[in-house]
Amino acid sequence: MADQVDEIKQKTDIVSLLGEYIPLKKAGRNYKALCPFHGEKTPSFMVSPELQMYKCFGCGEAGDVYSFLQKYEGMEFGEALRFLADKAGVKLVSVRPGETGEKEKLFEINSFAGKFYNYILLSHRAGQGALNYLLKDRGLSLETIKAFGLGFSPDVPNVLNRFLVGKKRFGLKDVDRLGLVVIRGDRVYDRFGGRIIFPLTDHRGNIAGFAGRVLPTASTEMAKYINSPETPVYHKSNLLFGLNVAKEEIKKAGEANIVEGELDMISSWQAGVKNTVAIKGSALTEEQVRLLSRFTRKIILALDSDLAGDVAARRGVVIAQKQGLEVKMAIMGEFKDPDEAVRKDPAGYKKILEGAVGVWDFIVESVFSRLDDSTGEGKAKISREIVPILASIPDKIVQAHYIEIVASKLGVPATAVTQQIEEVQTQTETPKLEVGIVKKEEKARRQLLEERLLTLAFQSDPKVLIEPKIFKLIATPLPHRIVEEFEKYSSGGKPFSPSEFAEKLPKELVEGFAEMVLRDTEGLVEDKEELKKEQDLVIRELTIQEVRHKLEQLGAKIRQFEEAGEKAKLKDVQEKFGELSLKLSKLAEQEGGIILSEVQKT
Repeated sequence: MADQVDEIKQKTDIVSLLGEYIPLKKAGRNYKALCPFHGEKTPSFMVSPELQMYKCFGCGEAGDVYSFLQKYEGMEFGEALRFLADKAGVKLVSVRPGETGEKEKLFEINSFAGKFYNYILLSHRAGQGALNYLLKDRGLSLETIKAFGLGFSPDVPNVLNRFLVGKKRFGLKDVDRLGLVVIRGDRVYDRFGGRIIFPLTDHRGNIAGFAGRVLPTASTEMAKYINSPETPVYHKSNLLFGLNVAKEEIKKAGEANIVEGELDMISSWQAGVKNTVAIKGSALTEEQVRLLSRFTRKIILALDSDLAGDVAARRGVVIAQKQGLEVKMAIMGEFKDPDEAVRKDPAGYKKILEGAVGVWDFIVESVFSRLDDSTGEGKAKISREIVPILASIPDKIVQAHYIEIVASKLGVPATAVTQQIEEVQTQTETPKLEVGIVKKEEKARRQLLEERLLTLAFQSDPKVLIEPKIFKLIATPLPHRIVEEFEKYSSGGKPFSPSEFAEKLPKELVEGFAEMVLRDTEGLVEDKEELKKEQDLVIRELTIQEVRHKLEQLGAKIRQFEEAGEKAKLKDVQEKFGELSLKLSKLAEQEGGIILSEVQKT
């Protein structure tokens, strides 16, 4: 199996794979992008096709194709292995046939449960009433029902358990862990009994959980909606219903429509508004925003709830804007929700989406439309409601814009609104706890310079490193050991291969070498003239460092000889000190600066 792990890795081009998830841009021998694991405005995520590695110099995340899928997609290692094996056309030979990871096994159980529910709805008399309701009352087509794998759970005790445990031989413990059944004593019941089933599928097509909705004819004692509990594979805050079928349409449209509930999403999709996903409730979570940002930078909220009065929903808007998403609001007008709008006036619903307004414009107008701004009491009510909203706007320029609008509508100075916002922010700010975090030791200026020289060399022509005058300038432990290893490697005269060299390095040096190869050179590698200029500047700076170090040593000797009264030795050292001081002055007079942020900070 270990051999196959390496074989699959060798057959997988990391640039092509990561390029399916994030936009990569060529940067010398490497590629760079905005890091998908933390928010940033300047790309610090680097990918090396030669080393088949990635590293973010902002948050520190690093690894290979397997670790990327595990971190980005939440896959287990076995799932990532099978995924890459399929793409590479490699047939896996398991050490223990039939062995699967925990999450894969749970997804498999959910898949069979979904097939069971779907069969009951489409092919069994027990599901006939539910099928008629979906086709006639809800206006869904058979094609749509099949596309989303909708189903029905008959209200018959133990029926699902007999299928999954009795027939498919899954363990009751695992079925129970997924929340598919409820165990009472020695009896087992289907949690979703008597309900229409909506499989809750993640963006990769795995059924993570289920939502159940009662039929209108059901007992009023039954809860109208129930969902799977939190499980190892289902986390409500992570999932966007319909993303698995909508993601390509979202990319194509350049925007995503966000609705509440499965039927709103399915109705929109059936009506041709296919770039739609659904959330549970009205609030976007950080995980959902991060997932959406993979596919678009613009979202339109088509929600049932009052966004102005929903603190959690507004928090979701702030999260989205902090992630760099443009957020707009669809004004539903006479319609209760997107499902009703789509069924009554599909063309009108599309116009509603096209006419979506800025989310803060919508919220401000919503508050003023509900409250009377002609009296002092009315203005006080508006202030109490709208000031916390303005305080939550993350962009200070945008916030200032709406302060002016609100002040104008209220007929008060903008400074009065600003003062109210500051008071709210003072009241809501929580003291920051001082946590004792041990920071990674800052690298000395000399080591940063040496690593910069190695980065430029290893991404262009590393032979410069073994030139005698350069070799003696590289003195700090990590760069020095790497150059020593390179000197051995290059003695055979073969062309430099970063991947082959990395394989020959001692393990403790590989990470340091990879960092140097992955660092962004800001386009210098592509411009030989600029590259030469930058290398010369680094060499000059290193020479200055070396001269200063020698001056310090000579200074110590001068003090020693002065105290000992050794005049002859003192004179000789003073002459050398003078020569080096003159050399340092000439080096310092030369113009130019190094493109090296870490060095500039030290």
